[in-house]
Amino acid sequence: MFISVPDEKIELVKSLLPRLQEISGVKIIYDERKKIFEIDPTNENPYSAFKAASVIRALGLGFSVNDAMKLMSDEYQLEVIDLKAILGGNPDTIKRIKGRIIGEGGKAKKILQEYTSAVISIYEHYVGIISTNEQTPIVRKAIDMLIEGREHSTVYKFLDKAEADLVRQFSKNRPNYLK
Repeated sequence: MFISVPDEKIELVKSLLPRLQEISGVKIIYDERKKIFEIDPTNENPYSAFKAASVIRALGLGFSVNDAMKLMSDEYQLEVIDLKAILGGNPDTIKRIKGRIIGEGGKAKKILQEYTSAVISIYEHYVGIISTNEQTPIVRKAIDMLIEGREHSTVYKFLDKAEADLVRQFSKNRPNYLK
């Protein structure tokens, strides 16, 4: 498995390699010539290699080390939205949509993160999301709605409803000792 990151993120990833290899149990080698990280699953669990690759990809997208390391847990996942693939290569369109996702003064991004406990990073033409498995579809749908041009108020109402649905679902499924 090969992962590349932007040049300005290479040193950060390299500094984290010993810790990441220890936690994941995989071997990670940086190829100076090709500027890629090669992940070799040295144990019987290839899922560990996938998780280590997700951490490296998250660092490349601008997430903090602490947020990226959450991906080593089975409870978190990385979702990446490529705005260029969705919208085409027009830089003005990409800039406008990034502005909608961020919102005035960062308000929309902050609300998305508060409602879903997700961490969102917008880097170049990518939107990266680190969130729990339960919250990922919700925050992804909310961002898709913003990309489609829905009003921010409509997206916030969706988040309200989705959050209420999650609470109701948790209440129904929680063990008797929590009731």
